[in-house]
Amino acid sequence: MKKIYIAIALFVGLNVSTAQTKSTGVTTLNTLMTLKIDKNSTTSTVTVTLTGPSDRWFGIGFNATSMANGTDCLYYSTSFVDSVISGRSAPTTDASNEWTVSSNTVSGSTRTLVLTRNFVGGTGDYAFVYNDNNLNIIWAYGSGLALSQHDTRGSSALGFTLGTEDFASLNNISIAPNPSNGIFNITKNNQTSISKITVFDINGKTLKVVDSELSLEAIQINLSDFSKGVYFLEITNDIDKVVRKIIIE
Repeated sequence: MKKIYIAIALFVGLNVSTAQTKSTGVTTLNTLMTLKIDKNSTTSTVTVTLTGPSDRWFGIGFNATSMANGTDCLYYSTSFVDSVISGRSAPTTDASNEWTVSSNTVSGSTRTLVLTRNFVGGTGDYAFVYNDNNLNIIWAYGSGLALSQHDTRGSSALGFTLGTEDFASLNNISIAPNPSNGIFNITKNNQTSISKITVFDINGKTLKVVDSELSLEAIQINLSDFSKGVYFLEITNDIDKVVRKIIIE
């Protein structure tokens, strides 16, 4: 598989991305909440970016226009909970939380959650389908952190589209100087994450793996001890991958 990526980079375009993503973009649900849902067809994962008030509970439900029994939902009060709506009582917590909380930050009065799971979750979870271009969601928030009767609620119809610019995409990184004497600087914005950088030769042989100190906006890769020639950098994160051609003179 790695040799296939190298061949594509060499003959087609120096820039290979394996991810295909449909996104709702950032949708304003109400005065206190926003939502963005990204579906990745390559990894069959969905990423939810949800903002809400930091001083009260808030949550959303999938594939619904009202607070119907059996609706898959998630909420944050004093912690994140994966649940299902059950009558007029508090939502029932799922036996297994299928969501990974990759980020939970508070800035001022706003909490931002970044959540990821597979398209198909556990029992009672809504199954995301990549080809679906529309999704109804319900939302609500309370008057305090303790889960209680909602203060405000509503529903929104979301649409998924392809081709919107993603500032967190690995396609936005730059490598310079290139060609170089073996020292390359990879520059990215603070929205882009990198988990691993792998260096290959033209035959697809792994020569070096860098998997630390990758959170900086400018990452230096030192290959000054390599011979002159053409090499490839495979740059990856949890949902994306690109291959870039580099030259050492």
